[in-house]
Amino acid sequence: MSADLTITVGRSGGFAGLTREWSVSSTLDSADDLMQLIDACPWRSVQSESESRDRFVYVITVRTPRTHRSATVPESSLTGPWKSLVQRVQNEHPAPESPGTAPAAR
Repeated sequence: MSADLTITVGRSGGFAGLTREWSVSSTLDSADDLMQLIDACPWRSVQSESESRDRFVYVITVRTPRTHRSATVPESSLTGPWKSLVQRVQNEHPAPESPGTAPAAR
């Protein structure tokens, strides 16, 4: 079974400047709830902010056979459907631990 939908969330910044990545894949016919969450995100109107020290920045990428969406979302804008999507990906596929990194917050 090949994946028709892949969602990748990268998080960088924070106090230690660590980068983490989570990814989840699914077939489109079994991902209705994920697609609804993806469609609810405001892809064209991401709120930007001036750089803020010690804050995270999330790069969210969604790939299907027909589309590729990507958005850079500052931590202060990670609300509503953005937050739900990130939490869903993080919970379904925790990032592997790297030597010297702190565990992901849950």
